[in-house]
Amino acid sequence: MMIRFSTSPVTPHTVGRKPLRLRFLVMPFCMALLGSYLTYHALQGDRGYFAWGELSKQRAEKETELQAIQSANAELLARIDLLSGPTPDPDYLDERVRDVLGFSAVDETVILIPKAD
Repeated sequence: MMIRFSTSPVTPHTVGRKPLRLRFLVMPFCMALLGSYLTYHALQGDRGYFAWGELSKQRAEKETELQAIQSANAELLARIDLLSGPTPDPDYLDERVRDVLGFSAVDETVILIPKAD
C-alpha cells in the first residue's frame, strides 16, 4: 500500500487515492505532543503522582515536628503562667531565683559539684 502525497506523481499504485495533505496531520500531532508532555509531568514532575509518596512522608515528619514544638510551647506557657499574674507561684519563683541568681537561704548549706567536661 502506497501513500500518495500531494506533490508525488500519480503511479499505478496510487491511482484513485486522494493525496495525503500533511497540513491536516500537524494539529493532531501537536495535540498528541502536548498531551504526552502533560502526562509525563503529571506522573514524573515535582508534584506528580510518583512524588506524592515522598511529599506525604515529608508532611508526616513535619507534623511530628510540629507536635513536639507545640508541646514545648505549651510547657513554656505553663511556666510563664506560674510567674505572671497578680500573684506568682511562690514555690516556682523561689526555685527560679535559686537557679538563675544562685541565691540561698541563710540557714542552708550549699555544696557545689563541679561539672564533668
